[in-house]
Amino acid sequence: MQYNRLLYQVLGLLIGCTSTNSLLYPTSSSLGLTSSVSIPVAEYYPERRILVDWCFAIAYDLPFNLSSFYSVPIWPGFANYHTKREVPRISHNDIGLYEKYGYNALAQMHPKDLSAGELYASIEDALTSYGFHETCLLRSVCEMAKHPFDDEHRHILTDILTFVLSPSQHEAFLESEHVYRRVYEQAELDGFMGNDCARVYGHCKHDILRLISNVIFHNN
Repeated sequence: MQYNRLLYQVLGLLIGCTSTNSLLYPTSSSLGLTSSVSIPVAEYYPERRILVDWCFAIAYDLPFNLSSFYSVPIWPGFANYHTKREVPRISHNDIGLYEKYGYNALAQMHPKDLSAGELYASIEDALTSYGFHETCLLRSVCEMAKHPFDDEHRHILTDILTFVLSPSQHEAFLESEHVYRRVYEQAELDGFMGNDCARVYGHCKHDILRLISNVIFHNN
């Protein structure tokens, strides 16, 4: 009884809210946050004005109806409520219970997450649109493993590049992306073993990392 009374009080509060202090927003409202990091590379090319810009955009759908406050995996009993005297017709652990809400309990990742294969495919498409060969991303993975960034010059851009171009760090491939995983892990291994990345990926004529960085050889 206490649970039902509390539930009705919460629902009454949500329904009775005025426009000035309402928890609900107009239909299809969203909140967007955008930030960017720009790194100048003038020290390598002083005669040019070059910036490497990373833009991050986050969008949140704001609640515009009461169902927005309900999470199926957390509160399954709210949508399929049974009284104590009623014989349960279905177990809350049954995967079929959640299908009508669009929840896939068998999925390996959140539906809005990006797998490594999808990320690499999108980067490959972006590179080819700028005239680079599609294997240039593989070469970049190889070059990163062969010549990692100097720890003394570490910043957010080098951290992002190192993470993205190091398959062994993120391990974000799906089981269905075994081909992508094999070729990109091999590219990283080639670089780690000191192989000539330009020769291994001969179709790529440009070392993309050299456009924003220099390789420093330390004399012993």
